[in-house]
Amino acid sequence: MRKKISTIVLALLCAAAILSLAACGGTGKQPETTVDAASSATPTQQTSPVSRTPEAQTTEASEPESETEQPGTGPSAEPTEPAEPRGAKILVAVFSATGNTAPLAETVAELLGADLYVIVPAQPYTEADLAYYTGGRCDQEQADPDCRPVIDGQVEDMARYDTVVIAHPIWHGQAPRIISTFLESCDFSGKTLTTFCTSMSSPLGSSADNLHGLVPQDVTWLESRRFPAGASREDLAAWLTEIGLLKPEQTEGMTMQMLINDTPVTVQWEENESVAALMELVREGPLTVSMSPYGGFEQVGPIGQSLPRSDVQTVTQAGDLVIYSGNQLVVFYGSNTWAYTRLGRITDKTPAELASLLGDGAVTVTLSMPNENGSTKP
Repeated sequence: MRKKISTIVLALLCAAAILSLAACGGTGKQPETTVDAASSATPTQQTSPVSRTPEAQTTEASEPESETEQPGTGPSAEPTEPAEPRGAKILVAVFSATGNTAPLAETVAELLGADLYVIVPAQPYTEADLAYYTGGRCDQEQADPDCRPVIDGQVEDMARYDTVVIAHPIWHGQAPRIISTFLESCDFSGKTLTTFCTSMSSPLGSSADNLHGLVPQDVTWLESRRFPAGASREDLAAWLTEIGLLKPEQTEGMTMQMLINDTPVTVQWEENESVAALMELVREGPLTVSMSPYGGFEQVGPIGQSLPRSDVQTVTQAGDLVIYSGNQLVVFYGSNTWAYTRLGRITDKTPAELASLLGDGAVTVTLSMPNENGSTKP
């Protein structure tokens, strides 16, 4: 009997031992699962001392975004690939004493997606200061190549920019001396620079070249350009495309194209309500205008609807495009004086070429907008 009881007790003890071993075996598999999870993490997650809580992971992911965010551009919607070079590292710096240059600089910054920096003189220029040939401040500064007017403020973190576009007026045939101050007060080593200027009639001349010696020799200079005050967005975009800061496909859709019969012509369009309304009309499809010669100096034809108008007494020249009476397109190959609303000017044809195109009977003018692939809309 005792032997039988001992056998039963022994059996129970063996069963308990087996159950205990099974329990230990199940617990021992948990570290293996933890190791597998860790081995699938990124190297940063393995080496970072930050706790692996979801909050800590979110914080780590968001920090690089705030470090690389560009002023004025806002946070990126998706922290994926870096932005295109266009605009991401470009600064447009403008000095505009009378307000003529500033709007063009703003347009250039918009086209490039660039930051805009306004060069502010510590001592503002008065109307008397800017009066030519009076011996005033402007005359004195421009007569002294070593003059360096003080700038109020500075560019924050110039190192972030690869390319700088500098906009300024022309004073006595040169850039204002405050531009020299700006160039000498920043480190432009290894950067790409270009300038554009505005003037009523003064050419670019040597104004751009004379700035080259104020910066390190490893600066790459792009071709500068002179624009009249009020230059069109299309003209600015064309220049930026020529010097490589804009790609041609980035300007598609912003320039209205024109044919005289089958001959394409390049037009510098005005920036006004009339041109904007005409472009909206043409975006619906090409506009064909049947023209008739008049007076031996123009071709005129009906648009088919009225456009906004702001007529001004105008002396026209060959190549001028205007609206007459709000609904008549006029293209000049000679000169006339009347009250018109300006639309633009043909820039790639001489007066003789325009007379050949327009001076021998009726013509057809076709206006169109390009498709995304660069062709005109059907």
